[in-house]
Amino acid sequence: MLKLGALGAVGCAAALWPLFNTGLRPRSRGEESPRWPLLVTGAVALVAGLAFGPAAAGLAGAVVGIGTWCAACIARSRQRVHAAESVAQFAAILANQAQVSRTVVDALETAAPLATGPIAQTAAKLVDECRNVGVEAAAQQFAAGSDGPIAAWLADVVAVAAASGGQWAPILGVLEGEAAEAASTARHFHRHVAANLPQLGLAAALGAAVALGSALVSPDAWEWLSGTQGQRVGLAATVVAVAISVRPLSAAWEVLR
Repeated sequence: MLKLGALGAVGCAAALWPLFNTGLRPRSRGEESPRWPLLVTGAVALVAGLAFGPAAAGLAGAVVGIGTWCAACIARSRQRVHAAESVAQFAAILANQAQVSRTVVDALETAAPLATGPIAQTAAKLVDECRNVGVEAAAQQFAAGSDGPIAAWLADVVAVAAASGGQWAPILGVLEGEAAEAASTARHFHRHVAANLPQLGLAAALGAAVALGSALVSPDAWEWLSGTQGQRVGLAATVVAVAISVRPLSAAWEVLR
């Protein structure tokens, strides 16, 4: 049983590691990926293993691991859409103000109070920095800081526009189009990729439900599943199921990074 338990731990860890390794790599600008899927998966696998054996630990870890990472991908995709739409809205407001404002700072001061979503706080903070230290210094501080990609984007816009002299309004018009395209791409990804990821978790849960239902209905099935041969088959099925799910989940997570 000790060898079988070690086999279960190694098999489950090997199957889930590519997904966790993808999700736990630090993001740019000091941000880190959430660790709660790993903690939840480990806890469930430990409880199931102590109660029902290594095959149950692997199966529970696979089902919960896939399900939690599906939930994490969906949550991050929604945040990405919200942030992209906020940037697109602010870019449109800023581009409109550029047509009537004399300087970049004037346009930014007028547009910042109208911004909503994640960009609002960043825009207000950048306005304050522009007043205190100047446009170029404020842009450099935001670009080198840890306020996230939205702050870096806004700093780049301000720096390029301020350095272009009297031709800064068309630059903001171009960036307005790019921001709108980024928001459209984020919505498309969420609608056609992230929103369909729960099917992986559902498939894993259905497989586990079939195995559990068979064991509950038939004493012979439970005896076979709890035996050495059933444990090995269950671990092999777990590894295969996770290997199939890892690639689409890790690819989606990489896009959302």
